[in-house]
Amino acid sequence: MTGSRLVASTLVALILSAPAGAEPPAVGTVRELPVVSVSLAVGSTERDAKRVVYAPPPGWYVRSHRVRVSNRIGAVTYTVSTVPAGWQWTNDERAAASGRAAGSVGVALPSGLPVGAQASGAHDSAVAGRQANTSSHHVLVVDVTARGAGLLQGGAAVDLTVVAEMVYLGN
Repeated sequence: MTGSRLVASTLVALILSAPAGAEPPAVGTVRELPVVSVSLAVGSTERDAKRVVYAPPPGWYVRSHRVRVSNRIGAVTYTVSTVPAGWQWTNDERAAASGRAAGSVGVALPSGLPVGAQASGAHDSAVAGRQANTSSHHVLVVDVTARGAGLLQGGAAVDLTVVAEMVYLGN
């Protein structure tokens, strides 16, 4: 678990859970809490993405959410999705890389005749990743991507917090 997810999950669990021996909150109790914080920064030629999944404690459900962006520089995108209980989803990621290589070889034979060769080639490769998820109960999925503007250009950064309106529906 990343540091920001661990801190957010622990904080929310402490706030929403009742102390030992205490009665649970009344059905219909509503609380508004920051549940996910993401900070992402990349250089001018870099790209990075983060996915954070937040699942509320038992009995609590996310009724709505809003995003607070405290810092946004460059090409940054983010989405917050609500996934209901029992849903399955997949994520396909692809990255392509290509390159060229060239070389030359020179050899002198014992007869004194030079022999040379040149070779060049190109390669394309693709890296693919597939991620499958299933939610046992209602969750928030936060995807954040930052991409630099290019060589000798600026980088990108974002700091955001997702605030959820939680309602207690009982166990």
